[in-house]
Amino acid sequence: MVQRVVFTCVLSLPLFGVLLAPAPAQDGASLQRMARTSIETPDHKSVSDFSGESAVPGWLDELLSRLPERVLNGDFDDAAEEQSQDPSTEQIGQTLEQGLEESQPPHDEGFPKPQPIPPLYVSPPLEGEGIWTADNLPVGSDGRPLAYKTVYRPSQDFPNSIVYMAMFDLSRLKTRLFIGEGEPGIYQISHNNPENLSKIVAITNAMWMQQHSRGAGAIFRGQVVYPMVEGMATLVVYRDESVDIVEWTNEIPRSLVSDARQLRHLIVKDGKVVDKVVNNSRIEDAEIGLGGFLIDNSGRSTMANRDLWFLANRSAFGIRNDGNLVFAMGHHVSTKDLARALVLAGCRSAIHGDANIHNIVCNFYFRNEADKIVKRDRLSPEQKTYTMNRYDRGYSKDFFAFYER
Repeated sequence: MVQRVVFTCVLSLPLFGVLLAPAPAQDGASLQRMARTSIETPDHKSVSDFSGESAVPGWLDELLSRLPERVLNGDFDDAAEEQSQDPSTEQIGQTLEQGLEESQPPHDEGFPKPQPIPPLYVSPPLEGEGIWTADNLPVGSDGRPLAYKTVYRPSQDFPNSIVYMAMFDLSRLKTRLFIGEGEPGIYQISHNNPENLSKIVAITNAMWMQQHSRGAGAIFRGQVVYPMVEGMATLVVYRDESVDIVEWTNEIPRSLVSDARQLRHLIVKDGKVVDKVVNNSRIEDAEIGLGGFLIDNSGRSTMANRDLWFLANRSAFGIRNDGNLVFAMGHHVSTKDLARALVLAGCRSAIHGDANIHNIVCNFYFRNEADKIVKRDRLSPEQKTYTMNRYDRGYSKDFFAFYER
């Protein structure tokens, strides 16, 4: 279901601490989750006039449906016979099986490597596409991965749309929201003491600035900074360190909430890409924009191309059934294709984050045995390099930080 359209802000403070929590391993059944679309009204009822299917090709739909049984049984010998005669299906199957054989994950019952996502495209190849890896990512004090990453091209219409994703183990991390130093809400929380940064693992952008968010709410360390809006998409960090992405309801006990940030409507709901939303009794496209403030890499408004205004640099957060969080950073991508990537990554719900090339950020921090930062890296090679130091002494926009517990 989708609620009324509302914007959320992207703010930031001096760098403070955050952690996330792990989740059970993703089994083969998770690959049965389709990138389907939905339209729902504020009263959670489906609109019958709209199709529940997205434009996912039949060969991919078939492959995703068949794959789990073969994966779970460990039987890849007759995969070619089980595939349809569609050459695309056969190529995808071969690519996937090769990836499974070449990159078997180390045994980790707490945070296993997710199953690969079958690529939509085999030519030109994209190195590592759909294969989750912990290479060149921070590890915990026990040497085990705290995150996995992959890259994926989710769009059938725009093959140059690329999404980079990072999956965080929330059972061993804690998450914290920080309010931007340039946001009006900072004056309400200025008395809060900074947190210990010694266990920092990663920092990402949050949502849009408050002036662009159309009244979106925020909670910081249990204190309401901006009033929460009923039905709006919300990333919630609970006091027990668990994280969820929900449509806000005032039935959620405030005493259980540590941090929360809102923005518009869910872009993924119940494991489906949200295609349409109902706003003020009107059915609207689910694409999210900033009007003239959504810009291309040259700094021009995307509205200059009115037919493709929705192709932009975007970010989003998704939550999986195992409780782990996926952050996605997309380039030249639409809201719905970014959401489709999160669905294929196993997310049941997702919320849009900040947009534009200077605002989408995922920084990783590598610490030595004394917890001193000795190296930094970024999720996407297209992320601006200067943003790797952006949050060290605060920032004007909101951000999320993740810390090892």
